[in-house]
Parts: sequence; C-alpha cells; structure tokens
Amino acid sequence: MDKTHSQYLLGFVKKYTTLSENDAKALLEIFRQRAFANKEYILDPDNQKSRIFFICSGLVRYYCMEEDGNEWNKSFISENMITTAFSADFLGQTSPYGMQAIEDTTLLVADHSDFASLYDAHPKIERLGRKLLELALINKMNRERSFLINSAKTRYQEFVLQNPQLALRIPKYHLASYLGITESSLSRLSK
Repeated sequence: MDKTHSQYLLGFVKKYTTLSENDAKALLEIFRQRAFANKEYILDPDNQKSRIFFICSGLVRYYCMEEDGNEWNKSFISENMITTAFSADFLGQTSPYGMQAIEDTTLLVADHSDFASLYDAHPKIERLGRKLLELALINKMNRERSFLINSAKTRYQEFVLQNPQLALRIPKYHLASYLGITESSLSRLSK
C-alpha cells in the first residue's frame, strides 16, 4: 500500500479514536489498495462478501438496483470518506447495493470479517467500528428525514449547501437519482 494512502486512512481514523502504533499496524495490514477507472464497477449488487472501503482519491456512487434494472443512488463517497457493504455479516443475506467509480478512483479495501477479527485484541479498533456504525446510522436517519419532510427543491438545496464541490463533480443524472427526481426536474431546480 502506498504510504500516502495509509496516512490518509490513519488521518481519517484519528477523528474517531487514537490508535497505538500496534493498533495502526494491525489495521493497515488488512487493507489492500485498488484502483478503478471512471465508470468501472467496484462492487456488484447481491455481493456475498462484506467489505470496508476507504476512498483515497476519486468519487464513487453507492446504488441499489430494482428488478427491472433501474438504479437508484443511495450515496456518494469521495476522498477521505469510508463506506461499507455489510449485509452479509449483519443480516446473513447478500447486499442489495453496488458501487461504481464515477471518476478515476483509488481506494483501500478490507474484508469486514478481517476488521471485526481485530476487535478483541485492539479495543480502539472496536471503538472505531462502533463510531463508524453510529455515523452510518446518523447519515441514514438524516436522509430518511429529508425524504419524509423536505420537498425535492429543499433536498437539492441542502445537498448543494452541504457538498458544494461534490455537487459540481457528480453527473446530473446521478444526482437526480439520489434526490429521487428526474433529470429534467433537477435542471428546473438548479436554475
């Protein structure tokens, strides 16, 4: 793994817990660096293996696919962000979500089972896992709240306000899907 990328990951972790040198070494050993070209699929829906992804550079979309083939974007993950697909480990079923690079992307990947196997010997890594689950839950609750009480216009405005640079990088049809509207509706809202 590139030393710079390992430093990005450790810098991210530092926001949630302080790792000893031994903890950091154990954590870095489970991650592998991977590169994906723009539009390349990273993870297919219905995957069997739970993984953790840390984005070093680039941008990916996390999506689900309907039986008719329509895709709906769940989230966008960019530099210094982490995401996971862990339905297999937590629910005992395949994940309905996939991931696709929407820019050339470098990321670090670890199997969730390898991450969880560090918990007993490294309590700070277990704390990190708990903090990441809390963060995922908060993000999920905020997104659900937004869909329940906000208009499409308000959802769009909040996204742009909270993610001004990211909004410029995401193709309009992907952003429209994330907001739950058509691309033509997004064009009207963005004027």
